[in-house]
Amino acid sequence: MRSGHDAIPGVLRKIGELRNLPGPLHLAIGVFDGVHLGHQAVICRALDGARQGGGTAVVVTFDPHPVRVLRPEHAPRLLTSTAHKLQLIRDLGVTHQLIIHFDHAFAATPPEDFIRELAAAAQPLQEICVGFEWCFGKGRAGNLALIERLGR
Repeated sequence: MRSGHDAIPGVLRKIGELRNLPGPLHLAIGVFDGVHLGHQAVICRALDGARQGGGTAVVVTFDPHPVRVLRPEHAPRLLTSTAHKLQLIRDLGVTHQLIIHFDHAFAATPPEDFIRELAAAAQPLQEICVGFEWCFGKGRAGNLALIERLGR
């Protein structure tokens, strides 16, 4: 089933599509439900990096919300629909968004593999911007320290 945001210009659906964007790429990664001030700070960090370095800012987000897949009985009530979230992010000045379909197969991805796949597709990957406590990958084993270590 395809959703209405598939046809929106600037919306990517596969990590490999990052290859089509002019680098260096500055990625802001997160669920970004509600696009609150903390989310805006992460996104604006990527935007600022892209402006200063002559690259492209891309917001990477997930649909559906990961908790809805992993622990549906604890799924939060969403503050924004995906379409509304995309519009709020565009309103910040982001022209490219990657929406990764979140399912059990994706949730089983080791965090190192996720970062390596992003780095292989981004030509080149300049920076990854996330919240301080953001965790990702199989068993939520990935964190800011892992991103910093892999970045070296």
